[in-house]
Amino acid sequence: YNSPLVQWFWEILETFSPSERSLFLRFVWGRTRLPRNIADFRGRDFVLQVLDKYQPPDHYMPESYTCFFLLKMPRYSSKEILTEKLRYAINFCKSIDTDDYARITRDEGIGEGEDSDIELGSQ
Repeated sequence: YNSPLVQWFWEILETFSPSERSLFLRFVWGRTRLPRNIADFRGRDFVLQVLDKYQPPDHYMPESYTCFFLLKMPRYSSKEILTEKLRYAINFCKSIDTDDYARITRDEGIGEGEDSDIELGSQ
């Protein structure tokens, strides 16, 4: 797919730190790490949908559907806005956590003083 938005998306993911990549996985899949082998994906391919229904697009957040390993995004006007929206979403949407990463890190005292979980665009 030759869309600038899709190219920006992959470029942004390449710049993410390991912890941001884990947050991204939690946002789009409900887990913080990839499976150990291909069989554990159980036929789930990552799907990225760019939708034009959001107007104006820069006012909307990306949406994830963790059951489907799906990310829906507005057609953002710049790479900078996409970066900002994606970072916000992965850092503040913590409602889905199937491998208990948030509970474990909270119990260990990591992230103390952060705001409570905010549900944002995750279903």
